[in-house]
Amino acid sequence: MSFLNISVPPFEAYIRAEFLRNGEDSHGVKLPCMVFGMSSIPGNAPCFHFMMEDGGMWWRMPIHAFCWKDDAPDQELDELVLWDSFSYHVSVTQFAMLKNKKIQFISRRREKYRGTYMFTLDWAHEDETMPNLGLSEYPSHHKCGHFIRMDNGNFAIQPNNRLTVHDPSFCTKPDQLVIHRKYCSTQWSAERNWRWVTPDTDIMEYDHTDLEKGESNEARSEMYNASDSSLVADEDKV
Repeated sequence: MSFLNISVPPFEAYIRAEFLRNGEDSHGVKLPCMVFGMSSIPGNAPCFHFMMEDGGMWWRMPIHAFCWKDDAPDQELDELVLWDSFSYHVSVTQFAMLKNKKIQFISRRREKYRGTYMFTLDWAHEDETMPNLGLSEYPSHHKCGHFIRMDNGNFAIQPNNRLTVHDPSFCTKPDQLVIHRKYCSTQWSAERNWRWVTPDTDIMEYDHTDLEKGESNEARSEMYNASDSSLVADEDKV
């Protein structure tokens, strides 16, 4: 998990020249560049770093400043990116299963776009010595951002709930909704059971549990479950 700046899989693009001129002139001019990194600042859209043919470097340019076709249409930033960066701590992953897969997404203005998967941005709160003031790790608020090379020549960053993937060997029901998915509000932990305590021994191959094979917590005892609930409630009050 990188702080503020991180490398991305490098890709060739055009930079719209007016972004290099503070929007004052050079509209319609597109110049070749090589994008190689990004910065993550809460309250700001993900921004990208690039170099140009004359060796010039530029930092923190928004996604709508770039395109990969010289006739790509100009589009608003919020049509291409749904959310700002969630944290200063960001990771970049190019998932092998998704590499070069075709992507379809619905924009903020309910327009349907298609493109190709490139890589994924994801955020977290990494510094445990500091208060967690963001939402990057809240189950119901967390969002990742899939970087997409759009068929219309632009680029986009979209979360899971706005897109579908085309995989002809597995995703065989592209025109069906198999289930209405809901946001997950649960933080999963395997260590919530107060009855689970390891033996005080140095034997590595220990086998210690108060549950029989295949037995659930609920099947063992309502009293124990009530005890778990009361202990958790008491802990919350501390």
